[in-house]
Order: sequence, then structure tokens, then C-alpha cells
Amino acid sequence: MKTVRCAIYTRKSNEEGLDQAFNSLDAQREAGLDYIRSQKHEGWKAVAKRYDDGGFSGGTMKRPALGRLLDDIDKGRIDVAVVYKVDRLSRSLNDFAQMMRLFDERQVSFVSVTQQFNTTTSMGRLTLNMLLSFAQFEREVAGERIRDKIAATKKKGYWVCGQPPLGYRLQREDEPRGLYIIPDEAELVREIFRRFIETKSQVAVVEALNEAGHTTKRWTSSTGRVHGGKPLTRKYVYKLLTNPTYIGKITHTRNGEAEVYDGRHEPIIPQAVWDEAHRLMTTQERDRLHRWTHPHLLKGKLRTHEDFAMSPTSTHRPLTKRGASNPGNRQKRLVRYYISQKALRRGFKACPIKSVNAEHLDDLVRGVVLDHLDFDGLAQQPAETRDRWIRAVIDGVVLSPDALLIKLDAGKIAEIQNRDFGPLPAEPASHPTCPHCPEIEDRGRCIHLTLRIQIKKLDGRRLLLSPDGHDLVIPSSPEPRQHIVDAIGLAYRWREDLLQTGLSTRAYSATNGVARARLVKLLPLTQLGPDILKHALVGTLPGRITLNDLLIAAKQLDWERQAAELGIDAMPRAAGR
Repeated sequence: MKTVRCAIYTRKSNEEGLDQAFNSLDAQREAGLDYIRSQKHEGWKAVAKRYDDGGFSGGTMKRPALGRLLDDIDKGRIDVAVVYKVDRLSRSLNDFAQMMRLFDERQVSFVSVTQQFNTTTSMGRLTLNMLLSFAQFEREVAGERIRDKIAATKKKGYWVCGQPPLGYRLQREDEPRGLYIIPDEAELVREIFRRFIETKSQVAVVEALNEAGHTTKRWTSSTGRVHGGKPLTRKYVYKLLTNPTYIGKITHTRNGEAEVYDGRHEPIIPQAVWDEAHRLMTTQERDRLHRWTHPHLLKGKLRTHEDFAMSPTSTHRPLTKRGASNPGNRQKRLVRYYISQKALRRGFKACPIKSVNAEHLDDLVRGVVLDHLDFDGLAQQPAETRDRWIRAVIDGVVLSPDALLIKLDAGKIAEIQNRDFGPLPAEPASHPTCPHCPEIEDRGRCIHLTLRIQIKKLDGRRLLLSPDGHDLVIPSSPEPRQHIVDAIGLAYRWREDLLQTGLSTRAYSATNGVARARLVKLLPLTQLGPDILKHALVGTLPGRITLNDLLIAAKQLDWERQAAELGIDAMPRAAGR
């Protein structure tokens, strides 16, 4: 007689009573074993392996023992699946239908001990589907009752469902129901609001509090598992700043609509502080909506060496430092950059990459990719067409403190090389170039270009330079740096005024309201050689040269020594091809 291998599946929705010597799962298994013994004459035999799910809902398929059962059925190790009742296997009609299809494919029967049927007959199938429909209906009705009860409880001002936020705890056995303040945590909440109002920056709040050793709320569940206690993130601070619980409110969201009720707990944050914080947040959101936009070549493709995304963003800054202190001066420049999500979440001190000037990085990647492809048909296309194909070729870019890795799709490269772009435009577009050769590694479907770099902050911009401090990219269209041009212009104007008036620097600064220290600092710029001045004014100075470098070089009265000190004599001209 053929042995029929029988698996007994048991399930209990909650964990209550599972620690008892003989619990609900054991009772279900005993009933299954008794049924299998009654079918001994048919060759039925229970397998030794247990399939017990304690504390799992029947409305989901994500149950470990059920997963093992279905896997063994799929591998042909089981002939009959035995359960105490149908709803032990599933309370979802769709999920049950999927399991029945697998049972049919593997010729596995399904038996319910207490409902006296199996799926080998059409009547058994009909009865099973009817029972399962009622089980699903019961589950949905129970869910609605629970949701209604939660809504009614919140309307009365009570906290329900889940661990309270930072600053609060649930009642103890000898206390009335409600939320109670934890003094130490409440002080941290007040500190977060206070620092945000002072700095107007959630990232600054995260940096300061993480440096002070503060963490997210730490608590232990009923099973003994420790939760929280992690470094603060910008997302965590944002949720805290927008949580009405701190002003004594209880919120309830149902069907996408949120309602706010007066809570029975004591607020931590005064209404005036809450209003001020939210006024600042609303202003910041409005400012972000009105920012100018500009395409970023590496949007969605750039990550740090720690696998954090680098997001494109931009801001407006005054053309000069004097404009920043003069609200009437509305002339601004757009600054684009990529910022690490780690810096945003955990603070800039936690991330070695932080942010990088987007225009500089985009030009560098364009130059490296186009130099590698060496395909004039693409390089001389209009900028929009060229960048679209460059994005298609780039599989990803990884930025680390000492290397820039550009991953290229070999299939896309072949597609471009076989593409006919037609006749070249009347005025072919120029493109940035990279005077340094990357390391090339052909991995078949992907080509890796690795450029050794260092990241330095120069004149307020975080730029990528070669390990020996030289520029990695020569821009196609030189653009003078406004603060350098302004400094040179001021130095010449002040020198001319001093020569005409004969005043000393002290007298001139007092008469014209100019800071003498700034006057004395910038005047040496008038001693720069004509070649250096030309490079500064037309925008062909290497990116590594800062205003401070020019001031130091100007102390050398010999023009050739100035150029040698700045490396101007070896500086390549802006190129396009």
C-alpha cells in the first residue's frame, strides 16, 4: 500500500498562552493526528516535521511555517495538508485560491478535521469556498469594529495603538489610562523645537544633538526586544516637529482624512512655540517651491561610496557678500549642487562627502565620458541631445573621498557608435575636457572609469581636484568668478581714489565708510601681472586658485614669479571640439 504523507498545519492569531505546556497549537495538532490515525487503512502517515504559526494573522501569506509547508508541497514532499479548521490555513479568499492552485498542480489534497471534507471532490470544493467566504466576511466585519472602536477612543482624547512618541509613556498599572510625560525625553523635545527656531535648519539640529550624544526614543517591547536608541535623522526631527501630540492633541486618520481631537494628556510644547516653528517650516517650503530649476546631468545616478544617494538641489545666493547684507539688492546667482542623503539625515559632520558643486561635477563627468567615447558625432551635438545620450550611457556614478567611479553601459555605447546623428550642426557645440586619464576596467556588460581625486572646499565651493591639487576639468565656456572680479574692481577703484585724494588708508576708510582691514587686504591685487588679471577677468583661472591664492601671489612683485607660483604658465586653455 502506498504511504500517503500528511502534514499538519496549525495557526493561532496571537501569542497569548503559547508559553503554556499544552497550548492551542498543540490541541490542533492532536486533533490532526487523531484524524490521520483514523485513515491508517488508506496508508495515511503524519510527517515528523511541524508547521506551527503562533502569533500570525490568517489574513496574510507572510507566515514562516506556511512558507515552509508550501515549499515542501512544491518540492513533492507532501500528499495531504491537514488543518483543524479552514480559517487556520487562510482567511483570505484570494490567498486560499492561490494555495489551491498549487495543491492542484502538485496533486495534494486538503482536509479540514472539524468540517469533514476534502478537496478531491467537486462538492468539497464548493463547501470549502463557501466556508472561506464567510471566514473572510467575518474578518472584515471584525476589522471594521476594531477601527470604529479606535476612532471612538481617540475622539475621547485617549492615545491608542502603538508606542507613544519621544517624551511620553503609557500608564502604569496603578495609574489612570493616558499618556504621561518622561521629564528627560520631554526636555529633549523642547530642545529640538528651541534649536530649530534659532537655527531655522533641521540638519543643524540633527548635527548638534547627535554630537551631544542624543538618540531616538529607546524602549523595550513585551517580548524583550529593544527598539530605537539610534542617531537622530532629519526625517525623525521633521516628524517630531509636526506631531500634534506635543501640543496636547490626538490625531486620527481614516480613509485619507485626518481629524484632530483635544487629548487628555499634558502638552510638552506651548502653542506659541509650535506656531513659530510651523511658521518657519511653511516659509521654507514656500521658498523651495519658488526655487529656479536647472537640469542635473547625474540626477538619480549619483551615490556615495557608502551607498547613500546624492540628491540634486539648488539655492540662490547674492552676487556679492555685500549683497547678502543689503535686502534691497535682489541680484542673485543660482548655485546647483548634489547633497548626500547621509548628510541630510545625520548631519554634515557624519558624512565625508557632504555636498559637491553640481556644475563642476557634471562638467567633469561629461568630459571623462566624451573623452572615453571619442565620438565627434555625439560630442558636437546640441547640449540637450548630447546630455540625453550621456545619461543613457551612464549606468551609475560613485563618489568617494579619493576616487570618482563612472560605470558605463557597454550595450548603450555600441548603440551610440552605430547611430547616425546626421550632418554636424553649423556651429558644433563645445564640451568640457578632462586633462587626466582615468583607469579603465572592462567588465563586459559594464565599463568602469576610475579617476583619482581629492575633494576640497575652495571659495565656498566643494570641488574635485587631482591628488596633486590640479584641476580635473577644463570647462568649455569660461565663466569669471564674480567675487574675484568684484575684488579686483574694488582694489583698482580704491587705489585710484587714494592716489587722487592723497589720503592715508586710515583716513580714506573713515571718510568713505570702508573697513580698513578689507581695504588693506585687497589693495595688493593691483600688483598682479597683466596675464593673471586677464585670466581672472575672462574666467580662465584654474578652479583650484582662490582669491586668497591671488592675494598671496600679489605680494611677489615679479610677474613671472607670480605666474609660476599660481601655475598660470602651465595652465591649459579652455578647449572645445
